[in-house]
Amino acid sequence: MTIDLPAGLRARPANARDTGSVYELIAACELADEGVVEVDEDDITVVFGRQGFDPTLDSVLVFERDQLVAWAEIYRGRGEGDVRPSHRNRGIGSALLGWLERRARELASTEVGQTKTDANTDARELFLANGYEPRWTSWMLRMRMDERPAPPETPPGIAIRAYRASDAREVHQVMDAAFTEWEGRDPEPYDVWAPQVIAHPAFRPELSPLALDGDEIVGVVISCEYPELGEGWIQQLATRATHRRRGIAQALLRTAFGDFYERGRGTVGVATDSRTGALDLYEKVGMRVERHYTRYAKRLG
Repeated sequence: MTIDLPAGLRARPANARDTGSVYELIAACELADEGVVEVDEDDITVVFGRQGFDPTLDSVLVFERDQLVAWAEIYRGRGEGDVRPSHRNRGIGSALLGWLERRARELASTEVGQTKTDANTDARELFLANGYEPRWTSWMLRMRMDERPAPPETPPGIAIRAYRASDAREVHQVMDAAFTEWEGRDPEPYDVWAPQVIAHPAFRPELSPLALDGDEIVGVVISCEYPELGEGWIQQLATRATHRRRGIAQALLRTAFGDFYERGRGTVGVATDSRTGALDLYEKVGMRVERHYTRYAKRLG
């Protein structure tokens, strides 16, 4: 592979058999940087199964002897990479950035970027030194549910029910229309969205409330569940532009919170960023910021 590594290290593409090793590496990095592991091994399985993602071309693993010490992957202009804490400040991160940029150019991307926790100051310095710019802020929020959450107040004319398999295409349309309003967010085809979202093993249709105006879906919450952590997770939330500022999103969230509580989930979490304008909404329903992240991006000539 075309990657300029320090002496003693070797690289190869990833394959589906590497998911456990990649999960362990990312978990070790999260634990060192943030004191908690957020990644789930199913997340890595989903990464390797995305439509159009070719691990032989779009990923790289770095080893010292038999230990995986770094990895990187790129998909639709979005990169991800990690260097094991014990191997940082040895030039591996710079080598991964070089590989990511070369591969992005081969894929005709005009920009490449990564989102990193603000707790990893080494990564921030590396990005800034290599021409990357901060683009937006992301947050991880959570709420404990020691007692039953407040019930939803459903707006007049709106009905709420759980997701059904037949809703998939319309749900995707609502999501994609809302998300493409964001800076730097291209449309995401259904065949890209579905394997990452509704095919994820943690997706729970029965915990994913939809808001309907007549027969039209006008608001969506996609929920995931992690029983081993006792946690519910709001994976995606969107409301049609025509139906905003009516309390629909808040009603959907409170419906999901109540459903999680009934399942014995003691916490609920979500991730959002400054492009969405949703931070105030999540704080209004009782969620609180736990961690901050920054998106770094670089335009490619």
